[in-house]
Amino acid sequence: MTSTRLDSAYLDALSAQHESIAAAVDFINSHTELAHDEVENSGYLATKLEEAGYEVERGIAGMPTAFRAELRGALPGRRVGVATVYDAVTTHRPDGTVEAVHACGHGPMSGGILGIALALAGMRDQLSGSFVVVGCPADEIHSAGTRTLGSGKAMTAAAGIWDDIDVALYAHPEFIDTVWLRALWMRRETAVIGGFRSLTAGVASGPMEALRELTKIADASDPARLMIETAILDGDVEEGVGLNLTVRFLAFADTEEDLDEVMAPAHAGLIGALWSTSSLIQAVRPDAAVTAVVADAFAAAGRTMVADPPSLPFATDFGNVTQRVPSAIIGVGRPEGWAFHRDHGVDQFSGVEGKELAESIATVVGLAVVKLTEPVG
Repeated sequence: MTSTRLDSAYLDALSAQHESIAAAVDFINSHTELAHDEVENSGYLATKLEEAGYEVERGIAGMPTAFRAELRGALPGRRVGVATVYDAVTTHRPDGTVEAVHACGHGPMSGGILGIALALAGMRDQLSGSFVVVGCPADEIHSAGTRTLGSGKAMTAAAGIWDDIDVALYAHPEFIDTVWLRALWMRRETAVIGGFRSLTAGVASGPMEALRELTKIADASDPARLMIETAILDGDVEEGVGLNLTVRFLAFADTEEDLDEVMAPAHAGLIGALWSTSSLIQAVRPDAAVTAVVADAFAAAGRTMVADPPSLPFATDFGNVTQRVPSAIIGVGRPEGWAFHRDHGVDQFSGVEGKELAESIATVVGLAVVKLTEPVG
């Protein structure tokens, strides 16, 4: 079957999945589960894939809410994997409360990927190679579960979940249609300054001195490169008893080596701190061949891909996957953009706009998948 005919067959199969896509968007958006607690959402997606004939393995990479599902086509070809995410955003309110909301598009993202999976299951006899869905918990880096246990895409990469996959894809709502070619490196570092509490004015206390120094570090740093994620001062309330300041930093840089330079002011200013470091979030490593296929998929969907986009101004843990497997981070855009991590974003992603986004993801990424699963040469 020629590529054009296969495109047409895929789009015909996808047209039967509108209700399933919409239902998945609604389900994910109505279950606001935070990082590593996505029991209902991961279970819903894994069960739907199982019912469609996928071989599903749950609890992969040491994460109970992660899964891998595979559909083997009838014809020889490559194994193509896609990542999907389904955790909610930890939103901090002005009154100090914390609320879980879906304001980052994970409902439409999951709905779109499920739509691809169901469409491909319906045309299995025409499908080359294999299609794999990797369910990745903990996409939101600021969630407590991500801080403590790690992020899902990075953890699946470290566990080798992607190593037998020939091509990996990850789609995200954006302002433009593109494949992102550059992103930042990121590292989380935590400083603990231990000392004592004094109830006497003028007596130096290490944690209190460090707290004052912390404001100087913040004022002198680029907040887009050195972010004070949390700062907690806690201890006993009597004279001379224990008091600790715990500060969590996020450092962003263009290269791995530059992360040390970004963190240098904090290391120099917080004298006597005990430092610990989390796993590294790596930058995107682009693959020209995969990018070209995704550009063809955009064209087949009647859309024009921006070939030379600006760098992503942040880090993504899918970068860790791109360092191991030929990959593409696909931006599925619209000129109006999206209200990420804002209440208006909740309305966008749960309403008509979110359903349209899910359909767009299913169309573009699905077309890329059927092109990529075909044998090379």
